[in-house]
Amino acid sequence: MLFCSVRILFIISSKQLVLISKTEVTTTLTLHTTHKIESPTANPPQSKKKLFVIRMELLSTINLLAIALVLLVVPKIYGACRILVWRPWMLSRRFKKQGISGPKYRILYGNLREIRKMKNEAKLMVLDPNSNDIVPRVLPHLQQWKSQYGETFLYWQGTDPRLCISDHELAKQILSNKFVCFSKSKTKPEILKLSGNGLIFVNGLDWVRHRRILNPAFSMDKLKLMTQLMVDCTFRMFLEWKKQRNGVETEQFVLISREFKRLTADIIATAAFGSSYAEGIEVFKSQLELQKCCAAALTDLYFPGIQYLPTPSNLQIWKLDMKVNSSIKRIIDARLTSESKDYGNDLLGIMLTAASSNESEKKMSIDEIIEECKTFFFAGHETTANLLTWSTMLLSLHQDWQEKLREEVFNECGKDKIPDAETCSKLKLVNANCKRVPCG
Repeated sequence: MLFCSVRILFIISSKQLVLISKTEVTTTLTLHTTHKIESPTANPPQSKKKLFVIRMELLSTINLLAIALVLLVVPKIYGACRILVWRPWMLSRRFKKQGISGPKYRILYGNLREIRKMKNEAKLMVLDPNSNDIVPRVLPHLQQWKSQYGETFLYWQGTDPRLCISDHELAKQILSNKFVCFSKSKTKPEILKLSGNGLIFVNGLDWVRHRRILNPAFSMDKLKLMTQLMVDCTFRMFLEWKKQRNGVETEQFVLISREFKRLTADIIATAAFGSSYAEGIEVFKSQLELQKCCAAALTDLYFPGIQYLPTPSNLQIWKLDMKVNSSIKRIIDARLTSESKDYGNDLLGIMLTAASSNESEKKMSIDEIIEECKTFFFAGHETTANLLTWSTMLLSLHQDWQEKLREEVFNECGKDKIPDAETCSKLKLVNANCKRVPCG
Protein backbone atom coordinates (compact mmCIF):
# COMPACT_ATOMS: atom_id res chain seq x y z
CA MET A 1 0.00 0.00 0.00
CA LEU A 2 2.87 2.32 0.82
CA PHE A 3 4.48 1.69 -2.60
CA CYS A 4 1.14 2.34 -4.38
CA SER A 5 0.90 5.72 -2.69
CA VAL A 6 4.44 6.56 -3.77
CA ARG A 7 3.69 5.59 -7.40
CA ILE A 8 0.53 7.72 -7.49
CA LEU A 9 2.46 10.67 -6.09
CA PHE A 10 5.11 10.20 -8.75
CA ILE A 11 2.56 9.98 -11.62
CA ILE A 12 0.84 13.18 -10.45
CA SER A 13 4.21 14.94 -10.23
CA SER A 14 5.22 13.69 -13.71
CA LYS A 15 2.03 14.95 -15.34
CA GLN A 16 2.50 18.35 -13.80
CA LEU A 17 6.06 18.54 -15.13
CA VAL A 18 5.00 17.52 -18.66
CA LEU A 19 2.13 20.03 -18.57
CA ILE A 20 4.53 22.79 -17.64
CA SER A 21 6.80 21.78 -20.54
CA LYS A 22 3.99 21.67 -23.12
CA THR A 23 2.50 25.04 -22.22
CA GLU A 24 5.99 26.48 -22.49
CA VAL A 25 5.91 28.33 -19.19
CA THR A 26 9.17 30.21 -18.89
CA THR A 27 11.23 29.59 -15.77
CA THR A 28 14.00 32.06 -15.14
CA LEU A 29 16.98 31.69 -12.90
CA THR A 30 19.08 34.80 -12.32
CA LEU A 31 22.63 33.66 -11.62
CA HIS A 32 24.34 37.00 -12.30
CA THR A 33 23.05 40.30 -13.61
CA THR A 34 25.12 39.94 -16.80
CA HIS A 35 23.73 36.47 -17.77
CA LYS A 36 21.12 36.03 -20.46
CA ILE A 37 17.67 34.68 -19.65
CA GLU A 38 17.01 31.58 -21.74
CA SER A 39 13.59 30.09 -22.44
CA PRO A 40 13.10 26.33 -22.11
CA THR A 41 11.58 26.39 -25.63
CA ALA A 42 14.97 27.24 -27.09
CA ASN A 43 16.07 23.61 -26.94
CA PRO A 44 13.04 21.29 -26.47
CA PRO A 45 14.86 17.90 -26.60
CA GLN A 46 17.38 18.96 -23.95
CA SER A 47 14.57 20.29 -21.69
CA LYS A 48 12.68 17.00 -21.91
CA LYS A 49 15.84 15.09 -21.12
CA LYS A 50 16.43 17.20 -17.99
CA LEU A 51 12.84 16.69 -16.85
CA PHE A 52 13.22 12.94 -17.34
CA VAL A 53 16.42 12.90 -15.26
CA ILE A 54 14.77 14.94 -12.49
CA ARG A 55 11.80 12.61 -12.57
CA MET A 56 14.01 9.50 -12.23
CA GLU A 57 16.02 11.03 -9.39
CA LEU A 58 12.82 11.92 -7.54
CA LEU A 59 11.50 8.41 -8.04
CA SER A 60 14.73 6.85 -6.76
CA THR A 61 14.77 9.08 -3.67
CA ILE A 62 11.14 8.35 -2.80
CA ASN A 63 11.65 4.61 -3.34
CA LEU A 64 14.70 4.58 -1.08
CA LEU A 65 12.84 6.50 1.62
CA ALA A 66 9.89 4.12 1.36
CA ILE A 67 12.13 1.05 1.62
CA ALA A 68 13.98 2.49 4.63
CA LEU A 69 10.67 3.33 6.30
CA VAL A 70 9.35 -0.17 5.71
CA LEU A 71 12.55 -1.76 7.04
CA LEU A 72 12.30 0.34 10.20
CA VAL A 73 8.57 0.10 10.86
CA VAL A 74 7.74 -3.51 9.98
CA PRO A 75 10.03 -5.13 12.63
CA LYS A 76 8.64 -2.76 15.26
CA ILE A 77 5.06 -3.60 14.32
CA TYR A 78 5.92 -7.31 14.34
CA GLY A 79 7.57 -7.05 17.77
CA ALA A 80 4.64 -5.09 19.20
CA CYS A 81 2.10 -7.60 17.83
CA ARG A 82 4.15 -10.47 19.22
CA ILE A 83 4.28 -8.96 22.73
CA LEU A 84 0.77 -7.49 22.83
CA VAL A 85 -1.23 -10.18 21.01
CA TRP A 86 0.57 -13.37 20.01
CA ARG A 87 2.47 -14.16 23.26
CA PRO A 88 -0.51 -13.63 25.65
CA TRP A 89 -2.79 -15.65 23.34
CA MET A 90 -0.26 -18.48 23.03
CA LEU A 91 0.47 -18.66 26.78
CA SER A 92 -3.23 -18.53 27.73
CA ARG A 93 -3.93 -21.34 25.24
CA ARG A 94 -1.12 -23.54 26.60
CA PHE A 95 -2.18 -23.05 30.22
CA LYS A 96 -5.81 -23.73 29.31
CA LYS A 97 -4.78 -27.10 27.86
CA GLN A 98 -3.34 -27.92 31.30
CA GLY A 99 -6.60 -26.94 33.01
CA ILE A 100 -5.41 -23.51 34.19
CA SER A 101 -7.61 -20.58 33.20
CA GLY A 102 -8.05 -17.01 34.42
CA PRO A 103 -9.50 -13.58 33.63
CA LYS A 104 -9.45 -12.55 29.96
CA TYR A 105 -6.35 -10.71 28.74
CA ARG A 106 -6.91 -7.14 27.51
CA ILE A 107 -4.46 -5.74 24.96
CA LEU A 108 -1.74 -3.61 26.58
CA TYR A 109 -3.45 -3.38 30.00
CA GLY A 110 -3.89 -7.07 30.80
CA ASN A 111 -5.99 -7.12 33.98
CA LEU A 112 -4.62 -3.89 35.51
CA ARG A 113 -7.90 -1.99 35.13
CA GLU A 114 -9.84 -4.76 36.87
CA ILE A 115 -7.29 -4.90 39.68
CA ARG A 116 -7.43 -1.12 40.18
CA LYS A 117 -11.24 -1.14 40.19
CA MET A 118 -11.47 -3.97 42.74
CA LYS A 119 -8.87 -2.35 45.01
CA ASN A 120 -10.72 0.97 44.97
CA GLU A 121 -13.97 -0.82 45.86
CA ALA A 122 -12.22 -2.76 48.65
CA LYS A 123 -11.02 0.49 50.25
CA LEU A 124 -14.65 1.49 50.79
CA MET A 125 -15.37 -1.70 52.73
CA VAL A 126 -15.55 -1.70 56.52
CA LEU A 127 -13.50 -4.56 57.95
CA ASP A 128 -15.16 -6.94 60.36
CA PRO A 129 -13.41 -6.42 63.74
CA ASN A 130 -14.08 -10.06 64.66
CA SER A 131 -12.21 -11.38 61.63
CA ASN A 132 -8.49 -11.35 60.86
CA ASP A 133 -8.98 -12.17 57.18
CA ILE A 134 -7.18 -9.32 55.41
CA VAL A 135 -7.18 -10.79 51.88
CA PRO A 136 -10.52 -9.22 50.77
CA ARG A 137 -9.12 -5.79 51.66
CA VAL A 138 -5.50 -6.09 50.54
CA LEU A 139 -5.75 -8.48 47.55
CA PRO A 140 -9.43 -8.51 46.52
CA HIS A 141 -8.66 -9.52 42.92
CA LEU A 142 -6.86 -12.69 43.99
CA GLN A 143 -9.72 -13.74 46.24
CA GLN A 144 -12.35 -13.16 43.55
CA TRP A 145 -10.40 -14.93 40.81
CA LYS A 146 -9.59 -17.83 43.11
CA SER A 147 -13.31 -18.40 43.70
CA GLN A 148 -13.97 -18.15 39.94
CA TYR A 149 -11.06 -20.10 38.44
CA GLY A 150 -9.80 -22.34 41.24
CA GLU A 151 -6.71 -22.37 43.44
CA THR A 152 -4.31 -22.07 40.48
CA PHE A 153 -5.04 -19.43 37.84
CA LEU A 154 -3.34 -17.12 35.34
CA TYR A 155 -3.75 -13.34 35.24
CA TRP A 156 -1.91 -10.47 33.52
CA GLN A 157 0.01 -7.54 34.98
CA GLY A 158 0.03 -5.49 31.80
CA THR A 159 1.73 -7.79 29.27
CA ASP A 160 3.46 -9.85 31.98
CA PRO A 161 1.81 -13.14 32.99
CA ARG A 162 1.29 -13.96 36.67
CA LEU A 163 0.53 -17.49 37.87
CA CYS A 164 -1.16 -17.58 41.28
CA ILE A 165 -0.79 -20.85 43.21
CA SER A 166 -2.21 -21.97 46.56
CA ASP A 167 -0.73 -25.47 46.80
CA HIS A 168 1.78 -25.57 49.67
CA GLU A 169 3.86 -28.38 48.16
CA LEU A 170 4.08 -26.59 44.82
CA ALA A 171 5.16 -23.38 46.56
CA LYS A 172 7.83 -25.32 48.45
CA GLN A 173 9.20 -26.76 45.21
CA ILE A 174 9.38 -23.33 43.58
CA LEU A 175 10.96 -21.53 46.54
CA SER A 176 13.23 -24.25 47.92
CA ASN A 177 13.77 -27.38 45.86
CA LYS A 178 13.82 -25.95 42.33
CA PHE A 179 14.46 -22.25 42.91
CA VAL A 180 17.17 -22.23 40.19
CA CYS A 181 14.52 -23.03 37.54
CA PHE A 182 12.32 -20.10 38.55
CA SER A 183 13.78 -16.62 38.15
CA LYS A 184 12.12 -13.65 39.84
CA SER A 185 9.86 -11.54 37.67
CA LYS A 186 10.96 -8.08 36.55
CA THR A 187 10.23 -5.39 39.11
CA LYS A 188 9.05 -1.88 38.29
CA PRO A 189 11.78 0.78 38.69
CA GLU A 190 9.67 2.67 41.26
CA ILE A 191 9.56 -0.39 43.52
CA LEU A 192 13.34 -0.83 43.26
CA LYS A 193 13.78 2.81 44.29
CA LEU A 194 11.69 2.11 47.39
CA SER A 195 12.97 -1.25 48.58
CA GLY A 196 16.36 -1.39 46.89
CA ASN A 197 17.73 -3.89 44.40
CA GLY A 198 18.87 -6.14 47.23
CA LEU A 199 18.48 -9.78 48.26
CA ILE A 200 14.71 -9.76 47.60
CA PHE A 201 15.02 -8.87 43.91
CA VAL A 202 18.48 -9.98 42.69
CA ASN A 203 18.59 -13.15 40.59
CA GLY A 204 20.83 -16.08 39.82
CA LEU A 205 24.49 -16.00 40.82
CA ASP A 206 24.15 -12.48 42.28
CA TRP A 207 21.48 -13.79 44.65
CA VAL A 208 23.74 -16.71 45.67
CA ARG A 209 26.65 -14.31 46.31
CA HIS A 210 24.57 -11.82 48.33
CA ARG A 211 22.99 -14.59 50.39
CA ARG A 212 26.36 -16.17 51.15
CA ILE A 213 27.75 -12.82 52.36
CA LEU A 214 24.70 -11.77 54.42
CA ASN A 215 23.77 -15.11 55.97
CA PRO A 216 26.29 -14.94 58.90
CA ALA A 217 24.64 -11.72 60.14
CA PHE A 218 21.49 -13.71 60.98
CA SER A 219 23.05 -16.61 62.85
CA MET A 220 21.50 -17.41 66.21
CA ASP A 221 24.58 -16.22 68.11
CA LYS A 222 24.46 -12.81 66.39
CA LEU A 223 20.73 -12.44 67.02
CA LYS A 224 21.18 -13.24 70.71
CA LEU A 225 23.66 -10.36 71.01
CA MET A 226 21.04 -7.99 69.56
CA THR A 227 18.43 -8.77 72.23
CA GLN A 228 19.66 -6.10 74.65
CA LEU A 229 19.65 -3.46 71.89
CA MET A 230 16.03 -4.35 71.08
CA VAL A 231 15.07 -4.07 74.74
CA ASP A 232 16.74 -0.64 75.01
CA CYS A 233 14.86 0.64 71.94
CA THR A 234 11.56 -0.66 73.35
CA PHE A 235 12.13 1.03 76.70
CA ARG A 236 12.88 4.25 74.85
CA MET A 237 9.45 4.01 73.21
CA PHE A 238 7.77 3.41 76.59
CA LEU A 239 9.47 6.52 78.00
CA GLU A 240 8.12 8.55 75.06
CA TRP A 241 4.60 7.28 75.83
CA LYS A 242 5.05 8.22 79.46
CA LYS A 243 6.09 11.77 78.50
CA GLN A 244 3.08 12.11 76.20
CA ARG A 245 0.79 11.14 79.03
CA ASN A 246 2.38 13.85 81.22
CA GLY A 247 0.86 12.60 84.47
CA VAL A 248 -2.73 12.65 83.16
CA GLU A 249 -4.76 9.78 84.60
CA THR A 250 -7.35 9.67 81.82
CA GLU A 251 -7.00 7.27 78.90
CA GLN A 252 -5.12 8.48 75.83
CA PHE A 253 -5.21 7.22 72.26
CA VAL A 254 -2.01 5.91 70.70
CA LEU A 255 -1.71 5.26 66.98
CA ILE A 256 -0.08 1.90 67.53
CA SER A 257 0.78 1.21 63.88
CA ARG A 258 2.85 4.40 63.62
CA GLU A 259 4.56 3.77 66.96
CA PHE A 260 5.55 0.23 66.01
CA LYS A 261 6.98 1.45 62.69
CA ARG A 262 9.12 3.96 64.57
CA LEU A 263 10.21 1.25 67.01
CA THR A 264 11.20 -1.28 64.35
CA ALA A 265 13.01 1.42 62.34
CA ASP A 266 14.97 2.33 65.47
CA ILE A 267 15.83 -1.34 66.12
CA ILE A 268 16.97 -1.93 62.53
CA ALA A 269 19.07 1.25 62.51
CA THR A 270 20.70 0.45 65.86
CA ALA A 271 21.12 -3.34 65.71
CA ALA A 272 21.89 -3.88 62.02
CA PHE A 273 23.63 -0.64 61.03
CA GLY A 274 24.94 0.76 64.32
CA SER A 275 23.49 4.19 63.56
CA SER A 276 21.74 6.57 65.92
CA TYR A 277 18.00 6.86 66.30
CA ALA A 278 18.01 10.22 64.47
CA GLU A 279 19.84 8.81 61.43
CA GLY A 280 17.62 5.73 61.28
CA ILE A 281 14.40 7.70 61.59
CA GLU A 282 15.52 10.01 58.76
CA VAL A 283 15.84 7.04 56.39
CA PHE A 284 12.52 5.67 57.64
CA LYS A 285 10.64 8.94 57.04
CA SER A 286 12.04 9.32 53.52
CA GLN A 287 11.10 5.74 52.66
CA LEU A 288 7.60 6.28 54.06
CA GLU A 289 7.10 9.27 51.73
CA LEU A 290 8.58 7.28 48.86
CA GLN A 291 6.17 4.44 49.62
CA LYS A 292 3.19 6.75 49.08
CA CYS A 293 4.57 7.89 45.71
CA CYS A 294 5.30 4.34 44.56
CA ALA A 295 2.00 2.79 45.71
CA ALA A 296 0.14 4.06 42.63
CA ALA A 297 2.76 2.51 40.31
CA LEU A 298 1.63 -1.01 41.23
CA THR A 299 -1.53 -0.72 39.10
CA ASP A 300 -0.24 1.76 36.49
CA LEU A 301 0.62 0.72 32.96
CA TYR A 302 4.40 0.54 32.52
CA PHE A 303 6.25 1.55 29.34
CA PRO A 304 10.02 0.92 29.07
CA GLY A 305 11.93 4.16 29.68
CA ILE A 306 9.03 5.97 31.34
CA GLN A 307 11.07 6.15 34.57
CA TYR A 308 13.46 8.59 32.86
CA LEU A 309 10.80 11.15 31.92
CA PRO A 310 10.69 14.26 34.19
CA THR A 311 7.04 13.82 35.20
CA PRO A 312 5.87 15.31 38.54
CA SER A 313 5.69 11.81 40.04
CA ASN A 314 9.17 10.86 38.80
CA LEU A 315 10.67 14.14 40.03
CA GLN A 316 9.30 13.48 43.51
CA ILE A 317 10.56 9.88 43.46
CA TRP A 318 14.05 11.01 42.32
CA LYS A 319 14.19 13.62 45.07
CA LEU A 320 13.22 11.17 47.83
CA ASP A 321 15.50 8.45 46.47
CA MET A 322 18.47 10.85 46.56
CA LYS A 323 17.53 11.73 50.14
CA VAL A 324 17.44 8.05 51.18
CA ASN A 325 20.74 7.32 49.40
CA SER A 326 22.51 10.29 51.01
CA SER A 327 21.27 9.28 54.49
CA ILE A 328 22.51 5.71 54.05
CA LYS A 329 25.79 6.98 52.57
CA ARG A 330 26.38 9.07 55.71
CA ILE A 331 25.87 5.97 57.88
CA ILE A 332 28.35 4.02 55.73
CA ASP A 333 30.93 6.84 55.71
CA ALA A 334 30.71 7.14 59.49
CA ARG A 335 31.62 3.46 59.80
CA LEU A 336 34.42 3.69 57.22
CA THR A 337 36.04 6.68 58.95
CA SER A 338 35.66 5.35 62.50
CA GLU A 339 38.80 4.72 64.56
CA SER A 340 37.88 1.08 65.17
CA LYS A 341 40.28 -1.58 63.87
CA ASP A 342 37.52 -3.43 62.01
CA TYR A 343 34.08 -2.64 60.62
CA GLY A 344 32.17 -4.53 63.34
CA ASN A 345 30.20 -7.77 63.26
CA ASP A 346 26.72 -6.40 62.56
CA LEU A 347 25.03 -6.45 59.14
CA LEU A 348 26.74 -3.27 57.90
CA GLY A 349 30.13 -4.42 59.20
CA ILE A 350 29.83 -7.75 57.38
CA MET A 351 28.95 -6.00 54.11
CA LEU A 352 31.83 -3.50 54.41
CA THR A 353 34.24 -6.36 55.10
CA ALA A 354 32.98 -7.99 51.89
CA ALA A 355 33.61 -4.72 50.01
CA SER A 356 37.34 -4.97 50.80
CA SER A 357 37.57 -8.67 49.88
CA ASN A 358 39.77 -9.76 46.97
CA GLU A 359 37.64 -12.83 46.18
CA SER A 360 34.98 -12.15 43.54
CA GLU A 361 32.53 -14.63 45.15
CA LYS A 362 32.71 -12.79 48.50
CA LYS A 363 32.91 -9.20 47.28
CA MET A 364 30.24 -6.47 47.32
CA SER A 365 30.47 -3.00 45.83
CA ILE A 366 29.46 0.14 47.75
CA ASP A 367 26.46 0.57 45.44
CA GLU A 368 25.32 -2.98 46.25
CA ILE A 369 25.73 -2.25 49.97
CA ILE A 370 23.52 0.86 49.64
CA GLU A 371 20.85 -1.20 47.84
CA GLU A 372 20.97 -3.91 50.54
CA CYS A 373 20.69 -1.25 53.26
CA LYS A 374 17.56 0.11 51.56
CA THR A 375 16.14 -3.42 51.36
CA PHE A 376 16.71 -4.21 55.03
CA PHE A 377 15.61 -0.77 56.23
CA PHE A 378 12.30 -1.08 54.39
CA ALA A 379 11.53 -4.80 54.54
CA GLY A 380 12.92 -5.19 58.06
CA HIS A 381 10.83 -2.53 59.78
CA GLU A 382 7.69 -2.83 57.60
CA THR A 383 7.04 -6.56 58.10
CA THR A 384 7.88 -6.56 61.81
CA ALA A 385 5.75 -3.47 62.48
CA ASN A 386 2.79 -5.12 60.73
CA LEU A 387 3.29 -8.26 62.81
CA LEU A 388 3.28 -6.30 66.07
CA THR A 389 0.27 -4.20 65.02
CA TRP A 390 -1.85 -7.20 64.06
CA SER A 391 -0.80 -9.11 67.19
CA THR A 392 -1.87 -6.19 69.38
CA MET A 393 -5.21 -5.84 67.60
CA LEU A 394 -6.00 -9.56 67.80
CA LEU A 395 -5.01 -9.76 71.46
CA SER A 396 -7.35 -6.85 72.21
CA LEU A 397 -10.17 -8.80 70.54
CA HIS A 398 -9.30 -12.10 72.23
CA GLN A 399 -8.51 -11.03 75.78
CA ASP A 400 -8.51 -14.61 77.07
CA TRP A 401 -5.38 -15.20 74.99
CA GLN A 402 -3.99 -11.90 76.20
CA GLU A 403 -4.20 -13.20 79.77
CA LYS A 404 -2.56 -16.51 78.82
CA LEU A 405 0.40 -14.77 77.18
CA ARG A 406 0.78 -12.31 80.05
CA GLU A 407 0.79 -15.19 82.53
CA GLU A 408 3.47 -17.03 80.53
CA VAL A 409 5.68 -13.90 80.40
CA PHE A 410 5.33 -13.33 84.17
CA ASN A 411 6.13 -16.99 84.89
CA GLU A 412 9.31 -16.98 82.78
CA CYS A 413 10.54 -13.40 83.26
CA GLY A 414 8.89 -12.22 86.45
CA LYS A 415 7.41 -8.75 86.78
CA ASP A 416 10.73 -6.91 87.07
CA LYS A 417 13.22 -8.98 85.06
CA ILE A 418 14.21 -7.73 81.61
CA PRO A 419 13.85 -10.58 79.06
CA ASP A 420 16.99 -11.90 77.37
CA ALA A 421 17.54 -14.29 74.45
CA GLU A 422 17.44 -17.39 76.64
CA THR A 423 14.18 -16.35 78.30
CA CYS A 424 12.53 -15.49 74.97
CA SER A 425 13.20 -19.01 73.67
CA LYS A 426 11.10 -20.39 76.55
CA LEU A 427 8.00 -18.35 75.65
CA LYS A 428 6.21 -21.07 73.69
CA LEU A 429 2.78 -19.41 73.49
CA VAL A 430 4.22 -16.02 72.55
CA ASN A 431 6.29 -17.53 69.73
CA ALA A 432 3.31 -19.57 68.50
CA ASN A 433 1.17 -16.41 68.46
CA CYS A 434 3.76 -14.57 66.33
CA LYS A 435 3.85 -17.41 63.79
CA ARG A 436 0.07 -17.38 63.35
CA VAL A 437 -0.25 -13.64 62.70
CA PRO A 438 0.19 -12.30 59.13
CA CYS A 439 3.26 -10.07 58.94
CA GLY A 440 3.36 -8.84 55.33
